[in-house]
Amino acid sequence: MKTVGIIGGLSWHSTLAYYEIINRQVAQKQGSYSCPELILVQTDFNIIMDHVKFERWNEIAEILLVLARKLEQSGADFMIIACNTVHKVVPLIEDQVGIPILHIVDVVASKALSLGVRRVALIGGHTTMTDGFFADRLFERQVETLLPDEADQRMIHHALETELLSGVFLPATRAKFEQVIDRLVQRGAGAVILGCTEFGKLLPPGTCSVPLLDTAQIHSMAAAEMSLT
Repeated sequence: MKTVGIIGGLSWHSTLAYYEIINRQVAQKQGSYSCPELILVQTDFNIIMDHVKFERWNEIAEILLVLARKLEQSGADFMIIACNTVHKVVPLIEDQVGIPILHIVDVVASKALSLGVRRVALIGGHTTMTDGFFADRLFERQVETLLPDEADQRMIHHALETELLSGVFLPATRAKFEQVIDRLVQRGAGAVILGCTEFGKLLPPGTCSVPLLDTAQIHSMAAAEMSLT
């Protein structure tokens, strides 16, 4: 098996899900006692959040590059970054690392296409929804993106910062998210990308009338599959 490298702690709540899903998936494929070789590195999430707030993307890229090189030097065969937002800077670091980065958007696009869906809604943090790095990469893979309106985007990002990133998942917030998703489905979304690795804890499978593409779950399962090749 290949050794999986994970940049985690973005936040640590979603990193727990990554760890569990990767190990469970490998055990299901290889036998109940089997698990992959895995290396996890992380940094202080407060520092990352501060850089995101002020859009200091070069500083984030420098931090991730240090972590990525640690994974490479420790023997990882490939790596994943357990966060949607910071994938914005992957183009700044991927050519400076000697192991492949399994990109979260690529595996989500593949999942959507496997379901026959070419128009998806995207909910996530402010940068993920509005910057274009996520939607543009989806478009390159023949997947069209619908975004919530500005008021809904503000609500989603506020809930993310004040609740979800701290591990707080309230029924009232879930209801608000479900209303947003209903409006996106009415606009023609055939699936909804949960474009923050915390959202899967708020919106479990079967919550909505269309498939929910949980980026953390899809990314983790793709990493597990890659570890077995």
